[in-house]
Amino acid sequence: MFCVTRIKLMRELGIFFSKRSGDSISNNSSKNRDSIFKDIQVDEVVKSLKQDGLFLGINLPRDSLQDILDFSSSASYMGNANPRLSFSLSEKEKEPRSFVSGHHLNPSLLCPAIRKIENDPKLWEIAAQYLETNPVLIESRLKWTFAVGEAVSENMSGLFRFHYDLEDYRFIKFFFYLTDVDELSTPHVCVRGSHNNKKLRHQFSLVRERNDAEIINYYGKENVETVYGKAGSGFVEDFYCFHKGTLPVYKNRLVLEVKFAMNDYGIH
Repeated sequence: MFCVTRIKLMRELGIFFSKRSGDSISNNSSKNRDSIFKDIQVDEVVKSLKQDGLFLGINLPRDSLQDILDFSSSASYMGNANPRLSFSLSEKEKEPRSFVSGHHLNPSLLCPAIRKIENDPKLWEIAAQYLETNPVLIESRLKWTFAVGEAVSENMSGLFRFHYDLEDYRFIKFFFYLTDVDELSTPHVCVRGSHNNKKLRHQFSLVRERNDAEIINYYGKENVETVYGKAGSGFVEDFYCFHKGTLPVYKNRLVLEVKFAMNDYGIH
């Protein structure tokens, strides 16, 4: 996957053969349930994903946001995604550690509000139409990004440079900001359209990370979208787009991620 999916032609072949033509995409049983995203038009979202690799404006209802925030305050997290570095927020406040991030995997097992989002029929329909197959729910994740006030270690620095992900031939993530996100609190940045028109050198290079100048020079400053938003605001993205998180400066950021893919390779 790491070698094949970076090349557009090979990726398209993988997408073609990963489509499960015998499955019924449009008749997913979840469509019979009510969606919490009342104002979302599935066709509009899918069209934007195909064109830009990004759609903004999938926002959480206030009660769902509050339920998730209540859960997040008492959950345990893995420092820098390392299972051996487990901590709670109260422990971190008493004894600060230089974690850049804290991860809680599959919080839907303990939080009904997140489980409801995972099962939302509109999210499944968006995933089904864009992936062109019955989608697989890979995982959900609560993720803190902490303003550590110091240089980020080399092994974490790639998260804050433009890069793209190679976890399947095609996959998407729904992102929900659970705290207010401005220029000082690690806004997400996506290069619109870069899932479709990658520079050949970017496809064939084993290096996925690129600096800002190279991205802007080729893809255009007008296509570099920095996503700000109040708590509860959300978006969906094809993570084959170039993207990055900005360096944490003064404010911590909490997000909920829900990932759908064409295939489950059992490595998450």
